[in-house]
Amino acid sequence: MRVSVVLPCYNAGAALGRCLTALRRQELGGHTLEVVVVDDGSDDGTRSLIGTIDEGLRLVYVHKPRTAASGRSAARNTGIGRASGDLVVMIDPDHVFPPDLLARHVHHHERRPDLVLTGPRHRLGDGELPLEAFLRDWSFAGQPAAVRDIRVWVLDRLGGDLDALETCWLYAFSCNLSVRREHLLAVGGFDEGFTGWGLEDSELGYRLRRHGLAFAFDPEAVLYTWERGGMTARRYADWRRNLARFTAKHPGPDVAALRLLDDTLNPDVTVADGIGRYVDVERAARS
Repeated sequence: MRVSVVLPCYNAGAALGRCLTALRRQELGGHTLEVVVVDDGSDDGTRSLIGTIDEGLRLVYVHKPRTAASGRSAARNTGIGRASGDLVVMIDPDHVFPPDLLARHVHHHERRPDLVLTGPRHRLGDGELPLEAFLRDWSFAGQPAAVRDIRVWVLDRLGGDLDALETCWLYAFSCNLSVRREHLLAVGGFDEGFTGWGLEDSELGYRLRRHGLAFAFDPEAVLYTWERGGMTARRYADWRRNLARFTAKHPGPDVAALRLLDDTLNPDVTVADGIGRYVDVERAARS
């Protein structure tokens, strides 16, 4: 299988170096790998950084000038358009992962081609690791997850089978997501009208579900990032704007159930059981 990793980045700095190093260490057997880096108008020397670390990787570098229309949806669509692989794996540049991450994605898609696969993103403690230390001796062994991926907790409460959820599409987080390229093209990729933070990947997941795809969550297809604090007022405003677009575009009760998350994501509100609110969304969609 030909695998294309789509990696959008904007001023990712040393994080991109760590991510590319983790990709270079992937153990894919006989499968081929290309990495499509979409530089979304960075001004931090991203092009120069890639030139120092691309040994051992088949890299496709695309530079998009920064405009008012820039954002994650447009950058990922550009990457999907330039990808040549059968399978597209989406990762964010501020993540690192074990050498078997991509192999786990491939394994699932070899068994079932009509699949959306996602895995957890655990957050480590404060204090990111310098690139030099990661290159030299960092190991995943013994690294504690400061915050486990919320989907682990939600699925535990709801029976563990992502495909059985009415709201499986909600959990299609594009930091660790794979779909065959033909399906992404069939549904038109990401909706570039979603700007800022939040829900552009869930909305893509919604259309992929309606396209007939199955969903799976592999708890062992894991990647890590470093803790950077919680929700901000700006992100919350982005999420609410994107929610309005989502509910207008898909005016069904399943999408409308997302409104139950409004106060959960509001940084000015304390919700005792945030995980329970996600469970409430699923139960509302079922009813």
